[in-house]
Amino acid sequence: MITRRVVTGLATVVVATAVAVLAGGPAWAHSFPAVRNVVVQVERCEVVLLVGYRPGSGEATESILTKVASAPKSQTHDALRDLLTAYAMAPLSIAVDGKRLQPTSVRAKIGIEAGGTRPMVVALVTFPLPAGRALSVATTDPRSTRISWQDQRSERVVISDAPAQGKWHAGVASFLLSLSPLTGDPACGTHPSSRRSSPSASPPAR
Repeated sequence: MITRRVVTGLATVVVATAVAVLAGGPAWAHSFPAVRNVVVQVERCEVVLLVGYRPGSGEATESILTKVASAPKSQTHDALRDLLTAYAMAPLSIAVDGKRLQPTSVRAKIGIEAGGTRPMVVALVTFPLPAGRALSVATTDPRSTRISWQDQRSERVVISDAPAQGKWHAGVASFLLSLSPLTGDPACGTHPSSRRSSPSASPPAR
């Protein structure tokens, strides 16, 4: 199990290494776009998003690292994790019948791309799944986003109307799944309290 001390140290190394590369200049001769992979897992009473995000090279990563570098060393891990998670989730919205859902828990881990200097994050975000006719996952940044989905024997999705499971769908602004009527007892409802384990999934300040 990775301890918090090790993870905090990793975050410090990520920031220090990337800032050094940025200062050198030539490493950014090649530009790489942001990448956001979203896996939608549908359960009986919840929707769980597994979001992997890596910012684009150049100004996008530079902006994130500059903000994190100004934080106290003891807060480097939290600052990098929270900021990357905010960027990962910023263009995404989850709704049932047009009513936007709010997350009940957010968990995230940070790392660095293999052989590179760009930081990345993997976030696990849980939403309540109330009764309704349609579940939609939308993004305002379809160019960098691809979406896949899985039904965990929830019986909530009309499989015959749904896109193939386990396949990536890229370049789509809205991903729609038809829902079956909610049956059984107890019925799913909005969670009375949030189990947010940090960080916030709110959009980053511009």
